[in-house]
Amino acid sequence: MKTLILQRHAKAEKDGDDDLCRPLTPGGLSDAAIQGETLRQLEIYPELILHSHAMRARQTAEIMAVKLELSQGYTVEDCALYNCDSSELMTMIRNLPEDVDSVLIVGHNPAVEIVADSLGPSGFGHFRPSEAAVYCFDSVEWRSIAPRDCTGNRFLPKPE
Repeated sequence: MKTLILQRHAKAEKDGDDDLCRPLTPGGLSDAAIQGETLRQLEIYPELILHSHAMRARQTAEIMAVKLELSQGYTVEDCALYNCDSSELMTMIRNLPEDVDSVLIVGHNPAVEIVADSLGPSGFGHFRPSEAAVYCFDSVEWRSIAPRDCTGNRFLPKPE
């Protein structure tokens, strides 16, 4: 069984000359911590956290790892997550290491919400900052995951 968590990075500052360097807002920092705690309460522990090289995605991933009590080696930066489209994101998912059964991907819209909508029996719509979807697949291989293939899913809305 494979578990995939797709999460949009938490809320970032709007201003900044360099989009890659926008940090999380105080609310974004809090939301990322709450989402990490939510996964912990649900006993969903990713073996690997992938995030883009944008500061807001890295901060979200690092906070999630702390709340999930994961060691630093669990987070991996992948620059391709920053500007990827939905087909590229699906390719990344299908190319995940087969010895890893549970992965959290912290990325960006529109790719995150498009892939999230394609995987479950019904879509979740627009992903606001920090929102996540958890998918379970009976498949034992990432490369065989296909749209509408999940056997269970859960949406984690933005903390209010």
